[in-house]
Amino acid sequence: MNDPAAQPVDIEEQRQWLIDHKASSGASWGTLAKRLNIALGTLSQFGSQRGYAGNEQALADKIFRYRQTLAAQKSLRVEAPEIPGYFETETSAQLIHMLHWAQRGRIVTAAMGAGLGKSTTAKHFQACNSNVFMATMTPSTSGMFGMQRAVLRALGMMNCTGMTQVLSERVIKLVSDLDSPLLIVDEAQHLSERALEEMRSWHDQTGLGIALFGNESVQQRLEGNRSAVYAQLFSRQSLKLVRSMPLTADIDALIDAWRVRDEAACNFVHQIAKKPGALRGATFTIELASMLAMASHEELAVEHLQDAWAQLSARAVLS
Repeated sequence: MNDPAAQPVDIEEQRQWLIDHKASSGASWGTLAKRLNIALGTLSQFGSQRGYAGNEQALADKIFRYRQTLAAQKSLRVEAPEIPGYFETETSAQLIHMLHWAQRGRIVTAAMGAGLGKSTTAKHFQACNSNVFMATMTPSTSGMFGMQRAVLRALGMMNCTGMTQVLSERVIKLVSDLDSPLLIVDEAQHLSERALEEMRSWHDQTGLGIALFGNESVQQRLEGNRSAVYAQLFSRQSLKLVRSMPLTADIDALIDAWRVRDEAACNFVHQIAKKPGALRGATFTIELASMLAMASHEELAVEHLQDAWAQLSARAVLS
């Protein structure tokens, strides 16, 4: 890659590339302006026959940097291995069973460590079944209003204005008209007590199935907190799955999905998948290791995984 400040960038060459790129990609001036972070009027003038009356060199430099970014991303797409889509693990099969049960109008809980595939499984279930909605919580949606807006957006309603009572009435109306609706709440550990209580009231009024997916603290709150809210939620749990680490069968499924064959490499994947990050960390490691192997025109081996793990973890290679 080249720094445009360290070499001359030809203005007319960048102008012609921009015009050709617009024609070949079918993108509008407005779309290109957003991608380049250049004002629409400025960019369209630069790309016209009359040109731009302002600092054309600065615009040409921006376009040059954008071209380099496109070229680098294109190269990366060619070099990067294809990441497996959803694949079944023993844990994901258990989660799927739970979600089917929740769709019968039950409340279920999955309290799991990071990287065990709960979010991927939830998205797969949503893609394969009707009337399944997924709302991912964050610190900013922990309260009542934020939670309600996130759920309404998951239900397809973009206009989420009004008082909290009005918003809950909208949720209740939307789900009451559906057959076997299921709300999957991912990252549920962020939810406040009042937000959880409001969800429970939706369930009680409509029979809405609710799946609370989050880290281990979700179940700890339900079991360890003696407040009335958590007691009512706990009593309505029909199924729960608590798991902090992947099962051996889960790691084997990941290895099969990536088609890792070398025995030493498989053993190494088992080691890193049992560390924080679990299957997600192992996936990142295999992806980078595959790129290292491809760059060397070699079959994936444990040495590539060790190098990738060292880069990703910034600590000594496992022996």
